[in-house]
Amino acid sequence: MISRLSEIPASLLEGLKDNGVKIKLVNGKITDEPELAQYKGITPRGWEKTGLTWDDVPGVSMNVVIVRIGYSNKGKGHNGQNLELHETFHAIDRVVLNNISSSLEFTEIWKKEANNDYSGDGYLSAYSNEYFAETSTLYFYSEETKKHLKEHMPLTYEFLDKLYANWK
Repeated sequence: MISRLSEIPASLLEGLKDNGVKIKLVNGKITDEPELAQYKGITPRGWEKTGLTWDDVPGVSMNVVIVRIGYSNKGKGHNGQNLELHETFHAIDRVVLNNISSSLEFTEIWKKEANNDYSGDGYLSAYSNEYFAETSTLYFYSEETKKHLKEHMPLTYEFLDKLYANWK
């Protein structure tokens, strides 16, 4: 998990640190952590029809990023490529990049390309911040996922490539 997070440019991680955002890798439920205890038994956004609650969610990005150890890969309680990258990119979006996922430029790209890979997803295709976190994950996860992003979501790739070139 730590080696995966180290793929994120240090300047972005330092931006989180400078703004008091910590990344916690935990063994138990995220709602066992003091920062999230108030969410025990509550259903998160996008999970309304699943019968699941925050107790079942393997990772979150709020004022702290909390990710369960052993849940990194797709299918481990989430549909993302990599849990720790996805949740960390939510924090980077919010705290370091001033909610760039809500910018006019990015939302126009999201509207054009989210359905290329995430049609009917109800989450990544419904929320630009989720799309930003997941496509940023694809950008940094591996050369294979970066290539997939470039081929299937070229406008998104170009946006992220320019954005992250400024943070290397």
